[in-house]
Amino acid sequence: MGDISEGKASTEDSARHTRTHHSTLRSPDSPGSTGSDPSTRGTLVIAERAIEKVASNAASNVPGVSGPSGGFLGLGARHSDTARPKVDVQLNGLIASLRLKVGITYPAPLRRTTELLRERVRGEVSRICGLDVRQIDIDIDTLADVTRSQGRRELA
Repeated sequence: MGDISEGKASTEDSARHTRTHHSTLRSPDSPGSTGSDPSTRGTLVIAERAIEKVASNAASNVPGVSGPSGGFLGLGARHSDTARPKVDVQLNGLIASLRLKVGITYPAPLRRTTELLRERVRGEVSRICGLDVRQIDIDIDTLADVTRSQGRRELA
């Protein structure tokens, strides 16, 4: 039913963002629908980048989860409550596997926070994109201590 077509690109990253997810639309009530025959309704194309944004937005709405902000080429980056987590998507037909890079506010319980994160991301990606999310890997690369002052440090 669904397949993935890959665009030609000079770099692996560019190719990753040109992959799309094809699925036949299912709603017979949609505008312009000519009946119940799926072949007459067209296809739905969802780019991996769109799925990444849906997942990232869902992750950023989980309390205590943050994303990377600032930096250059990975140097000097820090996590900010206003930044969305980084998400990579791999599609195989209608099945998605996700990898999230997040920061979590210390001292939040990591197991409970990651369970809630998986639940919310899986639910939103499934609901909005119509995909079966089978795997969500989470890399916690920062524990942000909210008890410490975010202001200037005094040198001794």
